[in-house]
Amino acid sequence: MLGLINPGDEVILFAPFYDSYEATLSMAGAKIKCITLRPPDFSVQLDELKSTISENTRAILINTPHNPTGKMFTREELNVIASLCIENDVLVFTNEVYDKLAFEMDHISMASLPGMYEQMVTMNSLGKTFSLTGWKIGWAIAPPHLSWGVRQAHSFLTFATSTPMQHATTATALRAPESYYEELKRDYMSKKAILVEGLKAVGFKVYPSSGTYFVVVDHTPFGLENDIAFCEYLIKEVGVVAIPTSVFYLNPKDGKKLVRFTFCKDEGGDSKECSWKDEREAIEEVRIRNAQASVI
Repeated sequence: MLGLINPGDEVILFAPFYDSYEATLSMAGAKIKCITLRPPDFSVQLDELKSTISENTRAILINTPHNPTGKMFTREELNVIASLCIENDVLVFTNEVYDKLAFEMDHISMASLPGMYEQMVTMNSLGKTFSLTGWKIGWAIAPPHLSWGVRQAHSFLTFATSTPMQHATTATALRAPESYYEELKRDYMSKKAILVEGLKAVGFKVYPSSGTYFVVVDHTPFGLENDIAFCEYLIKEVGVVAIPTSVFYLNPKDGKKLVRFTFCKDEGGDSKECSWKDEREAIEEVRIRNAQASVI
């Protein structure tokens, strides 16, 4: 984005969005516009997108499978977005780092759609698929006239990544057999089922997650005023960490009802983790306290 976006360019994001997008676009001097994806299915409001694109729109940024919601953009959504971008000469950046963690539907890379490769940058990473986020090794795929800008910016940022790690990436990770990805998906689907069942048993309203290792829930049945207050309570009183989704919106109020849990954890946990029974009892205590406070 730093290599292809000029100050004043409009870039459209789909909220909630991974928090680095806003920071990067701000550094590039872009004007950010948002299309809000709303529960329960977080579908794209295509008419709203059409009206948001203007003559100043330089790019659209898409994350699919989507962090934090677990949504996967459908072929219909991607086709409409593609046609709008071709019609209006708009670039597309796609973040597809969770492409191997697609569960209920197949991942569709937008660059595979007719006419799109020439005006988009596809970004991916070693981190999610191989549980090596700390290596910070990823790649961008684009035609030469776009990759030139990416390379210029990269030369003054990262410049170079550890050579042994790059060799490990190409020699081992990217040559993994198909069985690795099948096992990875089975493992995560099992963990997802455990988490979703537990969240529902506690009393959360759980929204569908078709990809990634995240699940978004509505915390409002438990009576706290917003997502931050609820997450702080979980940490202090229950010993469980969730992410308040308000940090993923331009307007934090849009995310105040939602929190994000993750299932990229050991299934058994350790002795410090609470059971779902413990959480249920703790959250019931919150309800009682809130009821008492309202009476007072």
